[in-house]
Amino acid sequence: MTGVQFKGAATPLKLSVDPASDTALVSSLSSEDIARQSLGVNVDIFRSIPGVQVGDFGQVGMAQGLSLRGWPGANDSSAVAFFLDGKQWNEASGAGANGYLDIAPIIPETIASMTVVKGPFNARYGGNFAQAGSAIATSVDSLDPGVSISGGSYGNLRLLGTYGRKTDTMSYYVAVQGMRDDGYRDNSDQKQLSTFSKLTFDTGSGKLAFSLQTYNIDFSSPGYISVAGVEAGLIKPTAAVAKTDGGKKNLYTLLAKYTGGTEQQGIEVTAYAEHNDRTRFVTLAPLPQQYNVTNREDYGLSVDPHFSFDLMGSEALLAMGASIRYDDIEQTRVPSRNGAPIFGLDPLDVYSYLIADIKQTQYAAYASLSVKPTDWLKITAGGRYDGFDFDVKAQNYVSATNSYIDRAADAYTGHFGFKGGFAIQPIPELTFIGNVGQSVASPDGGRSVPTNPNLSSSVLTTKELGVAFNPWAGRFHIAANYYKTKFTDEVTFVGPIATNQGESKRRGYDIDASAMAVRTDQFTLRLYGNYSYVHGRLQSGSPIPNVAKWVASFGLHGDYKPDANKSDTLLFDIGQQLTGPQPLDAPVTGYSGTSARLTTKLGWQMPDLNNLKIWADGIYYTKGRSDEFGIRFRGQNYAAYLPRFRFHVGASINF
Repeated sequence: MTGVQFKGAATPLKLSVDPASDTALVSSLSSEDIARQSLGVNVDIFRSIPGVQVGDFGQVGMAQGLSLRGWPGANDSSAVAFFLDGKQWNEASGAGANGYLDIAPIIPETIASMTVVKGPFNARYGGNFAQAGSAIATSVDSLDPGVSISGGSYGNLRLLGTYGRKTDTMSYYVAVQGMRDDGYRDNSDQKQLSTFSKLTFDTGSGKLAFSLQTYNIDFSSPGYISVAGVEAGLIKPTAAVAKTDGGKKNLYTLLAKYTGGTEQQGIEVTAYAEHNDRTRFVTLAPLPQQYNVTNREDYGLSVDPHFSFDLMGSEALLAMGASIRYDDIEQTRVPSRNGAPIFGLDPLDVYSYLIADIKQTQYAAYASLSVKPTDWLKITAGGRYDGFDFDVKAQNYVSATNSYIDRAADAYTGHFGFKGGFAIQPIPELTFIGNVGQSVASPDGGRSVPTNPNLSSSVLTTKELGVAFNPWAGRFHIAANYYKTKFTDEVTFVGPIATNQGESKRRGYDIDASAMAVRTDQFTLRLYGNYSYVHGRLQSGSPIPNVAKWVASFGLHGDYKPDANKSDTLLFDIGQQLTGPQPLDAPVTGYSGTSARLTTKLGWQMPDLNNLKIWADGIYYTKGRSDEFGIRFRGQNYAAYLPRFRFHVGASINF
């Protein structure tokens, strides 16, 4: 489950709209791959992808850090465009960050597959907030009735119930997940309830699906504490910053999707509506507490047809599409004391004050042509236009006059970006790829547009070359790639304050390998390892904050059947992930250390006994449990200490 995936019919030489068939570096996870992982938080799903840097912020009820190819996960994963069933989850003009991405509402058992495309090279998915890449997930069409229960360290308890039915022409299911956790640190408890329901019809010419997702969470927030204080014995690693920090989030998403036709000629139509409200009290010491409220409604429609045809004797596939999305956002960021908002003037809280009404419309259109002049060559060329229309009213605080200022702005900006690539396969086991492409990041409707309505979209340009070698019928795999990027407007955080650092450049490489060491009727054992390096610099020459210079992982996956004539299986997984030091500010005055995370999982599956599954897993930080994410502010490092060890045990059964 690592590296460039050439499994099944999807390969870089195949003409298909499946992103797993892109000429780019692609990693694919199945539902089985996801189930084998040890998850502390949902973003841990991505840890098995080579080159991905995951930062567990140690907070509750908010986005975590997801990064690859040198993009800082500190910006709330805003450089990875995430889609579920065609809807993009990134929050444009988000309160936490522009492009804020929180995948905590996902119920992992409802995910059928996830494909990660490194870089902005997919014309359909490589648009807004796809600087690092795109993650495209699909939900399962059916689930059997069943129940799952698990629990573990620090009062963790999770219950999942599913009910569903499937016939020749339709299927439906409901998944309900309840979870509570006391947390490792003080003031880090949470209670959440999530549901996902889906109804699917076979229309004869295609498939029509409706889904409803809900997510409700109440949480406390431990905050970030002084690393020097902990090391000096003045602060406990479990200490919280303020006992009144915390909040709640409610999310409701309704989606309809029609998929018609065939791989040769077909269409997808997706429509959705979502309500998202979030309240959070947060103290970013040594600054005062902040009251942060966001109410968001968004609506969208996309139409994506594709056609196969003969182009002067060559096979060709034309994929195109258009989409529109409207976001109505209300943001309030004001000072607070002991969990009570203060709307009056406060010179101490200049960093956070904002009351904004943002109406943002996103338009997009793309076309991509893939041609196979021969069986061993595929060439892809295309382009994408992204346009952003803003109607913003905002109130800010001006410390110089100790007064408010009201601003209104109507603004529009757009960008056309090109994409192109090739895949060459001189022999079936060896594939070379090359790509060039652009993506954009829309202006921030709350932080930037009111003061600079003429601001253009930020533009990324990336080039890459790669090679993959898969001999012996897939028993061995090795892949490597080299890339260079240039980005027009790098936004980093100086403490809690978003700051535009100007142009940035990156270059780096990824290497990953895996081998089926043993494969018999009773026993399979796969070994894997990967290493990624990145050299990123701001316009000033300083390293890019919160970007590890290198990440690496290695491990094994094993399956053992005591009786070759039965389906009962013992599964075991061991993985070690290492994240190198990260600069925490620009210009650099402080670094985090190296983080080392060891995971183990042992499971027993009995498919003939109502698919009974029993498992236990553990997550152990052998080094740097405060180094996955950190903040440098006013000469001090602040971090959230993660538990050195935590475990879960669980069981599930179908009815």
